[in-house]
Amino acid sequence: MSTTLRDLLDAVPPLSADLSLNAVTDRFQTGGFDRVLSLAIVDDDRRPIGLISRHALMELLLNKYSRDLYGKRAIRYFMNAEPVIVSLADSTSAVVSTVTSQLRTPVVEDFIVTEADGRYAGLGYVADVLKLVEQRLGQRNAALAQANQEIKASQAHLVQSEKMAALGQMVAGVAHEINTPLGYVGNNVQMAEELIGSVQTLVEQYDALFAELMNPQAESAGIEARIGALAALRETFDAAAELRDLTELFGDTRFGLKQIGEIVQSLKNFARVDRASTDRVNLIDNIETALTVGHHQLKHRVTVEKRFEAVPPVPCAPSQINQVLLNLFTNAAQAITHDHGKLLIRTYVRGEFACISVEDNGSGIAPEHVARIFEPFYTTKKVGEGTGLGLSISYRIIKEHGGDIRLATKPGVGTRFEISLPIAGAPTPAPAVTPTETAV
Repeated sequence: MSTTLRDLLDAVPPLSADLSLNAVTDRFQTGGFDRVLSLAIVDDDRRPIGLISRHALMELLLNKYSRDLYGKRAIRYFMNAEPVIVSLADSTSAVVSTVTSQLRTPVVEDFIVTEADGRYAGLGYVADVLKLVEQRLGQRNAALAQANQEIKASQAHLVQSEKMAALGQMVAGVAHEINTPLGYVGNNVQMAEELIGSVQTLVEQYDALFAELMNPQAESAGIEARIGALAALRETFDAAAELRDLTELFGDTRFGLKQIGEIVQSLKNFARVDRASTDRVNLIDNIETALTVGHHQLKHRVTVEKRFEAVPPVPCAPSQINQVLLNLFTNAAQAITHDHGKLLIRTYVRGEFACISVEDNGSGIAPEHVARIFEPFYTTKKVGEGTGLGLSISYRIIKEHGGDIRLATKPGVGTRFEISLPIAGAPTPAPAVTPTETAV
């Protein structure tokens, strides 16, 4: 059962503003208010006008003559006239925000709780609010941590599935059959990456807010800023809904994997999945292999011209590089709509990088599409002709190898992609990358 503000309410009797300082002191000493840090002061209509705390009384009465000097004066002259006041009509979230945003440290006062009509209802304790925040953060963090673990556990499976989907494009005659499962797998990988980043950001914001709340030296402005940042993040990211969608996508992935598994064995030799994940390979051999496999898509569309310069072996995952090359060759062929299509493929060395250039004389890419060409699911093809994953996956593969992929294009003239891979190999395993801009 969730805790509400009424559950935390302590119906401590309020004080009259005309009560003397001596009387209030006696009330603290004899009233049995062991937990109370302060007492509310109300007007004749029981509407709160202030608070008087034990701390304030102690400061007033430190001098032994204080009772004689101030004891008979009305408490209204010594009270805090700007206490924290919340209403039972407010939501729990609003109360937490109000109390924490106005929290002063060290905590020496309670906060006042009113009925919906503004009349005094009782006192609330800051410690209870902090415990409530901690409890809710713990519950949410536990749910997010569990979801994060499930996503991490399935990531390796999704990455391998993505590789399997890529193999389907490398077989003449099965492009149609493999296209749909490739979309399932690519979609899940992208969703997993985005959700992990969002969940991590959300957890970090919760942790930062909790640390701020528990910090005795924290300023109210800092706490309010943390709460504002967390609220803004929660408005843009619904973790529960995203996880439900991801569960449905997992079912689609399993179906796609079943389809892909039926052709894996026949593709094993071509894909070289039995070799080490990274191996020193001759990029020219990769090009020739991809051209052979994609011949059925190229033969009626383009004339292939090769200008190969010798390049040293490059450490890479050969099946992944095959996937990138075949994707570029296929895209080039599809971009050519006339009868004199040409595909120019070059290899060369530039500094510490081995480079492959793939250039066509097709329709080119319009300027408004260039900046988004590597985004997941972005495609200029007709519905049913492309998933928008090919170039996004290619971008990730090259980045994970420590390389780069660049684009130069002119509408009506053609397009050139350049792949550069470090001859020495990537210095460290590169994290998954989501492209944000295109080098032109």
